[in-house]
Amino acid sequence: MFKRAFVLFAEHETERQSHVEALRAVLPALELVEPVFPSRIHVPFLEAMVEKSRVRTGKALLPTEIGVILSHRKIWAKITKEKTNEHFLVLESDSRILKPELLHSEMAVKYDLFFWGAWNGYASLKRSTVKNGVGEPLIKSVYGAYGYSLNSKAAAYLLKKTAQVAYPVDMYKRFVDPAEISLGAIVPEVISTWRTSDSLIRKESRGHLLTAELIRRIFYCRNTIQSYFC
Repeated sequence: MFKRAFVLFAEHETERQSHVEALRAVLPALELVEPVFPSRIHVPFLEAMVEKSRVRTGKALLPTEIGVILSHRKIWAKITKEKTNEHFLVLESDSRILKPELLHSEMAVKYDLFFWGAWNGYASLKRSTVKNGVGEPLIKSVYGAYGYSLNSKAAAYLLKKTAQVAYPVDMYKRFVDPAEISLGAIVPEVISTWRTSDSLIRKESRGHLLTAELIRRIFYCRNTIQSYFC
């Protein structure tokens, strides 16, 4: 189990209170970190960051997406102060631990950044690296920030790579280089998300969700084929 873990949770997220209590039952050392909600607090230079993201990528981030970036950066900044190689678990308020018995930090310590869950279970591992369901993931198959752990090296790396706001915090393929930090993941995922009606980023229609699921399955098939030869 992890000696220290963090979850992004705000008191006004009443719908997710029970989720966080369930997480605390599994992780007694869980620390609550107040997320950044641009709709509730003033975020300096918010409009400028939205415009800069458009200039840098061709698509402007939503204010809520910038809030998620700033929220995870708060946690990374805490971790960089720790002079240790141990892993720290990071969760969001809708995270769901599926298999607590597998949630051991020792499994992740050989990597800098480890995904306990990614892309709603559609992460693909490079076949040559897999042992007991753990291995190096294809960088383009990991999305989501609802269940990962990292050491202080990875925290400092992510802080540096996201210093200029450009992409959503979980679009790792755009700013994480596997040659610079080591990546690991477990499949099937140990941490997933609760399906709630309220998203931290945007409310999505049923049609949009079904389309997104179809796209995930198509890319999962492609990634599975590619990972077989890696």
